[in-house]
Amino acid sequence: MAVKNHSLDNKIIEAATTEFLEFGFQGASLRRIAQRANLSTGALYTRYESKDALFCSIVKDILSEISYEFEPIRQGYMDAQKSNSVEAVLEAIRQEERVYQTILLKYYDQCVLFFCQSDGSSLQAKLEQLLSYKATETVAFLENISQKEVNADGVEMLLAQQFYCYRTLLQKRLSREKTMACLKMVENFHEAGWKELFRQIMN
Repeated sequence: MAVKNHSLDNKIIEAATTEFLEFGFQGASLRRIAQRANLSTGALYTRYESKDALFCSIVKDILSEISYEFEPIRQGYMDAQKSNSVEAVLEAIRQEERVYQTILLKYYDQCVLFFCQSDGSSLQAKLEQLLSYKATETVAFLENISQKEVNADGVEMLLAQQFYCYRTLLQKRLSREKTMACLKMVENFHEAGWKELFRQIMN
């Protein structure tokens, strides 16, 4: 296994982040990344065995943060399920949205890479798994609180549309203020829709 010289890691990560943001995973070039970092391609390979390994190393912090931050969210949904209250469900959704906001502002570039530029990387499958898991969990949650069968395809489409909104926002790379304003608008819109859906399935 190659031994990393960590004194160059920040330089490489900065160059790679710029390259991946500009060209996406598939279009990015290790040769250009090495040039940006003023290294030879061979020197780059002594630190990262592949383009995928380099891409994953940039995005790893956001994945750890998602795993850590979502544990209390699961508890919030469990509490909402026990209460059988629409308002409790909406508060759990708001809590989840606050986590999205925190992660987005803390790891903006990494979010863009993971959610918008990961096609062709090993993280593409990870993203697809997360979206599939979210849809499955949402359907199960709605069926538990309503004690009736829920239109799973419809829920999946609603979640896909919501994800598309977030992804489009990231692709625009707006200022922090405009990003937060757009997030608030999108979340208010979706909350109204979820509230009506909850009202229908619980009646």
